[in-house]
Amino acid sequence: MNPPLWLALHFPLLALEAVDGPSPEPRVLVRQQRITLANAAARGAGVSAGLRLGTARALCDDLQVQQANPQQEERALLREARHLLAMTPQVCLAPPHTLLLEVGGCLSLFGGFSGLLSRVDQYRLHCPLTSHLGLGPTPLAAWHLTELPTLEHLPERSRFQAWLATLPIDTLALEDAVKERLRAPGFHTLGDLFALPRAALGKRFGASFLDWLQRLLGEKADVRRAIPAPAPFREQQQFDDPINDQALLKIPMAALLEQMEQHLRRYQEQVLAIRWHLRLDNRERHTLLVRRARPAHDAAGWLDLSLRRLEHQPLDGAVLGLGLDTSRPRPLNPGLAALFPEPGARAPLSGLLEKLVDTPGLALYRPALADDHLPEYSECRQPPFGMKPREPEQDQADQDRPLWLLESPLRLHQDNGVPVWRGQPLRLFPQQERFSQPWRGTMPRHYRLAHHPQGECCWLFQDARQQWWLHGFF
Repeated sequence: MNPPLWLALHFPLLALEAVDGPSPEPRVLVRQQRITLANAAARGAGVSAGLRLGTARALCDDLQVQQANPQQEERALLREARHLLAMTPQVCLAPPHTLLLEVGGCLSLFGGFSGLLSRVDQYRLHCPLTSHLGLGPTPLAAWHLTELPTLEHLPERSRFQAWLATLPIDTLALEDAVKERLRAPGFHTLGDLFALPRAALGKRFGASFLDWLQRLLGEKADVRRAIPAPAPFREQQQFDDPINDQALLKIPMAALLEQMEQHLRRYQEQVLAIRWHLRLDNRERHTLLVRRARPAHDAAGWLDLSLRRLEHQPLDGAVLGLGLDTSRPRPLNPGLAALFPEPGARAPLSGLLEKLVDTPGLALYRPALADDHLPEYSECRQPPFGMKPREPEQDQADQDRPLWLLESPLRLHQDNGVPVWRGQPLRLFPQQERFSQPWRGTMPRHYRLAHHPQGECCWLFQDARQQWWLHGFF
């Protein structure tokens, strides 16, 4: 079991970026005619926290002024927290502008510590907010350790302890009165307190400070409440009069999908699949599953695929009610969306695949590799949408395998031991490969490459009875 590891994501300009994101223009937050927060462009013009608004305007003519909006800040922080649920289920709010993530149990999911950091860097690259990263063995340690050196491996706990020891008293997340009391005896860094008896610290600086220090160092549990995972969308509609014409279902289906899109947009989510539940007047229930190649939240796209799926679903009675629910929501990262598509660019093939998959008569499948030695068993059929198929091993045998295998090998005629196909002898190449699986009851096979006079490159084998069989084409 991996030791606890916490990430802290600070959004220092959340109050300025909660609505529109980062701005290249000078922007400040004002309260009672004084600057409380300034972005990089404003600080570059000489504007800093504490200045009067009139002085700031004199320093910067094009200064943008905002008022604090706590509700928008809370929504923006919660939105980013829900994005990060794709990384770990333990995402905790630390208002006013910090998120704490327990990632120690997720290291194997990302292939180790370096893979985890790569995933965090990818999130920060597309995050619409300015962010600072902290790391530590406890939530409070991660909150404070934001200026660590470049890390390639997970540090030992003793290194975190050493970094904490160098923190100045003035930078600690404590009240000013407590900091003043700590500086009075001559303490300058947090490490000056480590060797002191805990009981004496509690008596002199208070029980709340002792509790804070023990949670910081991991000497006491720091229980944090994680945000709940968003629930899938689920809604239904009952009809006063039975609907006998399937075409009339388009209107209520569109209305439910609009509700779904609003719900997903509200929580910045998208889904890979939806299910329709049709209740008929003969007490039967039909379920229609509609899937997409990529997560989406647009009602128009889901409606088009749903109507195509409905065309191939015969109903034995009139429809009395319609229900809709979705698969597990996934976070929608607006930074990954294309704002301006290329003019004249072709539509992605994923849209065509979605329409083909939702046509039941086609029975589409995706070929994938199976763990079997014989060629006819080394390929399996998987659903078109699902996990990415594993990559084949790059050895010489795999490189010499044909792309087209026959459903079953075709027995060939022979002319003086030379295989004949379509009335003409095949020219055999010298390289060969031997397959043998006695536990399947099959005879050993000697595979050869052969060339047909009409240009085809064939893959055939000879069994123990010296009979030739055609098995595939290159």
